[in-house]
Amino acid sequence: MAQNWSSYVNKKLYGLGGGYNENIEKVNFKSGRTVFYKKNSLPKKKYSLSLDVNDSTKTDGKTEFEWFLYWYEVTLASGTQSFYLEDITTHSGTREYQMTTEPTWSGQKTKTLSLEFEEV
Repeated sequence: MAQNWSSYVNKKLYGLGGGYNENIEKVNFKSGRTVFYKKNSLPKKKYSLSLDVNDSTKTDGKTEFEWFLYWYEVTLASGTQSFYLEDITTHSGTREYQMTTEPTWSGQKTKTLSLEFEEV
């Protein structure tokens, strides 16, 4: 079951990189003929994005960075659960996404998170 984005973490994603997940299956016959099939009727998109979060000011006992870690580790069960976020491509409505790699970060008072996820 998909989870909501943490109310303690901003949604100001930037540095969008994207593409499509592989959606073609190739079958080679002994005769030398090759046939291609679509795996899904619509290909799923994948994204890599950055997000800056505060790691100095606490809200309800945690910094924004600590709330992100809590959301990822507990709410998303270390990325095994999907989540809802505004549609990255159209910016209208929400869409379900799944983390594809563990988030990484850098910085001191402001952490820059590197995120990768795909459409579900």
